[in-house]
Amino acid sequence: MALLEVRNVRAGYGSGPDILTDISIDVEEGRSYCIIGPNGAGKSTLLKTIAGLLSPRDGDIVFDGQSIAGRRPDQVLAAGVCFVPQDRTIFPEMTVRENLVMGGFLLRDKKLVEQRVDELMDRFPRLAERSSQLAQTMSGGEQQMLVMARALMIRPRLMLIDEPSLGLAPQITSQIFGIIRSLTSEMGITVLLIEQNVKKGLEVADWAFVLDLGTCRFEGPADEIVDDPRIRDLYLGQLADAAKDTEETK
Repeated sequence: MALLEVRNVRAGYGSGPDILTDISIDVEEGRSYCIIGPNGAGKSTLLKTIAGLLSPRDGDIVFDGQSIAGRRPDQVLAAGVCFVPQDRTIFPEMTVRENLVMGGFLLRDKKLVEQRVDELMDRFPRLAERSSQLAQTMSGGEQQMLVMARALMIRPRLMLIDEPSLGLAPQITSQIFGIIRSLTSEMGITVLLIEQNVKKGLEVADWAFVLDLGTCRFEGPADEIVDDPRIRDLYLGQLADAAKDTEETK
């Protein structure tokens, strides 16, 4: 049995049309996955639906043998699924350490909370250096690091990570992807990742799902799928539009 099973899910926003039209994927424990696809394919909507921010209109989502479809986000989090959104939501007027403590709000043992904060400070030396610094004064890369570290406070079994490199410099992006790689290789956490930089995303993944128009068109090993001719076909229109925009701004 897969750790996460998404079965024939339809979902959308409010009274609007379906963004996810009929999607099914399986995620095995202890592996890393990258979701790729053109803009509007439903990638972020899929993660939000798994995380409980959206309720499926149809279909089911099963985590560790139990349906989590329609559960509240805090209930999904308590089950062991943590969502790291692309907007780097932090508590800006709290210190780095206080932000990490907030990540352990589900833990009732204060000593355990402090123990895990100390463990994460050891794992993320940059955060330890800025322990008493206000989160809003940190760089974008440091804030991304903080958001990911805070997610680790509850020791999730599955991390859903949306566009971690968005707006970051290449050097910082490499550091963030080093952290993502270690989540699975060192901590045994299953990762389901969306990344705008397809090459970078596939480099840290074992397996890839290719989405288009709200469904999974095909999937395969991450190190092979980047050369699949269907990828070029899928992105062709988007790449052509980007080239046209670049030409018009010259």
